[in-house]
Amino acid sequence: MSMKIYFLFLVFCFGAFWLLEVKAQSFSSSIPDQPDSNIRYLFYLHGGIVQEQGPNAVSPYYGEYAYQAILDTLVGRGFHVVSEVRPKDTDEKVYAVKLNNQIDTLIQQGVPDTNIIVVGASLGAYIALESSILNNNENIRFVLLGLCSAYALEYFQSFQRDFSGKFLSIYESSDSKGSCQRIFEGLQGHSSFQEIKLDMGIDHAFLYKPYPDWVNPLVFWIEE
Repeated sequence: MSMKIYFLFLVFCFGAFWLLEVKAQSFSSSIPDQPDSNIRYLFYLHGGIVQEQGPNAVSPYYGEYAYQAILDTLVGRGFHVVSEVRPKDTDEKVYAVKLNNQIDTLIQQGVPDTNIIVVGASLGAYIALESSILNNNENIRFVLLGLCSAYALEYFQSFQRDFSGKFLSIYESSDSKGSCQRIFEGLQGHSSFQEIKLDMGIDHAFLYKPYPDWVNPLVFWIEE
């Protein structure tokens, strides 16, 4: 085989491999019509400022919410990411029902429940936790970023025995939205809870960009 033909062969193989990677690592605003049972589906629920301002949201306190960069980063870590910009007037409980319907559809079409992950940031984490109350599935993973304000703690403590799933809370020590430990003390069955405290010193802005500080432990926890 000549060097030229060998080089073309390598280019072809690399291209085929790249296409397979692109197929496996992708993004959509809703679940696919024909989901692949071998792919991990990650629902990303953005923070409230994106719901208010749109995908290019900027906070006067925390700066730009890098929504697209977050999606790209999660796709690059091997997930099929499902995410959409919620309308400004979205009712959180109604959206939690919509999310649950999508999860149920994936499972009915053959996707293992262990291949489904919900990542919620701030208001998105509120929706994720509402979804876990409705879902009653102990194998679905929920990652909660910057959720537990005093209001959230008081509200969700009344539901603590109804949570189902594997839960990871990630919070920043300088943020007023702190530990979620209190609301998960009454977990039943095979549901579980873990928590990570960050010390980045940037308040609620920690979830505005795909910082390795939260992305890496999130992926590690999912793959563990």
